[in-house]
Amino acid sequence: MKLDLKDRKILYELDLNARQSDKEIAKKVGISREAVRYRIQKLIDEGYINYFITLLNTMKLGFYWYRTFFKFQNVNLPKEKEIIDWLKKRASWITKIEGKWDLNTGIFCRNVYEFRDIINQFLVEFSDYINRYEVSIVTKMWHYHRDYLIERKHKTSHAEIMGFSSSKEYKVEEIDSMDYSILNVLLKNARMKTIDIAREIGTTEMIVRYRIKNLIKKGIILGFRSFINITKLGYIYFKLHITLQNLTAEKKNTILSYLHIHPNTIYTTELVGGDDIETEFQVKSNEEFYQYVKELRSKFWDIIRDYEFMQYTNEYKFTYLPEMNFNK
Repeated sequence: MKLDLKDRKILYELDLNARQSDKEIAKKVGISREAVRYRIQKLIDEGYINYFITLLNTMKLGFYWYRTFFKFQNVNLPKEKEIIDWLKKRASWITKIEGKWDLNTGIFCRNVYEFRDIINQFLVEFSDYINRYEVSIVTKMWHYHRDYLIERKHKTSHAEIMGFSSSKEYKVEEIDSMDYSILNVLLKNARMKTIDIAREIGTTEMIVRYRIKNLIKKGIILGFRSFINITKLGYIYFKLHITLQNLTAEKKNTILSYLHIHPNTIYTTELVGGDDIETEFQVKSNEEFYQYVKELRSKFWDIIRDYEFMQYTNEYKFTYLPEMNFNK
């Protein structure tokens, strides 16, 4: 299947808001509703769209995100699979890396002691196969839209932000078991109709509509996206770590603003314990990425002290909804 501009526009609209209707997308793309429905199904069948995901601000639910890099040693493929399978039961995000590290994981925990118990248990099982590891705590994460799909030179869309802004009051929101059931259904089926969600969890469509609206209002639901197979699209996924110098708040905001509007940035992350800036790019080739790095270094030569990059090659798990117990 060769994608034309209309296919890319549909992908972009689904990346902006996967819950918008076929009719709404049709109006923006300039084709019929039936043609939109057919093309979306074709994109799914051909493997360009894996599923439709709901983005959550998990920190609003009282969870901290512990990001951990691992470097292996003495590991063959069966042992690597065993390690990844163990992590799948506990981590929310697992990605294979080429470069300085072998694996990147994200684990949501309510406190540092919960994370300590998980990492200690992991090391009891696999310490002979871990050369080193590095832990950071994610405090803020910008989720950008893929403006590169329609070949824009600068982003015009706004990012969805997970975490808390320092200018706003820190507040954990309460949810109940019904909210959680709705989030669990929406997590990998963001386009599911409210009537079907209601039928699945045993309630009414009116209640589902109200609950989703309230979860958005509380800032728990950030948005609805299509989980795109970028390899199928012909893109490569890079992560760039930047160490800064001669830093002021104004200078940092300037480089962040540059990354915010770059058409190929997908995420930028603020952490405690990580590098000053961590950002991720999806590009068509190594050379394109190298050119972006060159431009970035040239533009901000006075504040970039050092940098390193790695390539993401396989995403094993991705979810922002941790397990929660409502029986207590």
